Amino acid sequence: MTRQVLVENEPLVPAAALIAGSAIPVSRAAQPPALRVADLTKTFRSGFARRRLRGVEGVSFSVGRGEVFALLGHNGAGKTTTIGCLLDLVRPDRGEITLLGCDHRDRRARARIGYLPERPYFFDYLTGRELLEFYCDLLDVPRRERRDRVDGALRRVGMMPDAGRRLGKYSKGMLQRLGLAQALLGEPELLILDEPMSGLDPMGRREVRTLLQELKNQGCTIVLSSHIVPDVEQLADAVGILREGRLVLNERLGALADACAYRVRAAGCLGEAARCGLPPWALSGGGDTAAAQGPADLAAADTQQLRELLDACHAAGLPVLAVEPRRTGLEDLFLRTHEHGTVVHGGKA
Repeated sequence: MTRQVLVENEPLVPAAALIAGSAIPVSRAAQPPALRVADLTKTFRSGFARRRLRGVEGVSFSVGRGEVFALLGHNGAGKTTTIGCLLDLVRPDRGEITLLGCDHRDRRARARIGYLPERPYFFDYLTGRELLEFYCDLLDVPRRERRDRVDGALRRVGMMPDAGRRLGKYSKGMLQRLGLAQALLGEPELLILDEPMSGLDPMGRREVRTLLQELKNQGCTIVLSSHIVPDVEQLADAVGILREGRLVLNERLGALADACAYRVRAAGCLGEAARCGLPPWALSGGGDTAAAQGPADLAAADTQQLRELLDACHAAGLPVLAVEPRRTGLEDLFLRTHEHGTVVHGGKA
């Protein structure tokens, strides 16, 4: 039995987790990150001419223990390629990946990871229970533990009533839930999920969010990819936004919540503002540049852009009528990074 030590204001921790010669437990902050990615680059070859296609380029980020990190991006942005590299399913051209303190190719690290692909494929002649028992075989789960392990995974994803049905009768959402149950069988320390909400109805999405929050509270680290911004806002501690294979924003959600954008109203129509040589990003505040009537609604993503825009309006002789601060949501930042392809707030490319 592992001896446990009680430290004031700290939960019970195994004695092995204590710093040698000290009674102070190793905090999460003192531990290495659960995941660290540095300069990840992968290029694919396509067609007879072997044309080079960028999968991801120069992607770097880290995820602390017990945190939820979300990769946001449109289809083709590089989310699945990044996840494939993390799991050594895709061999990167260059870069360094560390999982749970080990090289990502180390089998000891991979044994502590649960994975749900974007489109899980299972044998449709098996029942849900039979499939999970098969995965228990692959995981070398002791036979005396298998029934409890399978039942527990089925209950957590709400699939116990359908455990005896053939997978060929399952809907897409049911297969997605079963895939999540499979990822939980090994009681992973790190859970990697590629589009886990895909195919789920609103009730199913809420149940999965609740489950992932419970896993996070139990200390599990979660990396997920998604293009559903509200789910990410409710779950993630930090977010990375991918665009055409590049990480254009990497920031904690708390910092994004404090971000402030600005709406600037200037005399004259938007077309006149465009002809005056204002920065292109300022013209994304809305409206038709061909419209004859004013005033022009201009946009600034942060205080630095606001100063640049006010200086440009002054130089162009456009009177500024009003400046309105607006809280910037994750969806706004996501859309702006997709439109402009640059870091629009606080992110580290």
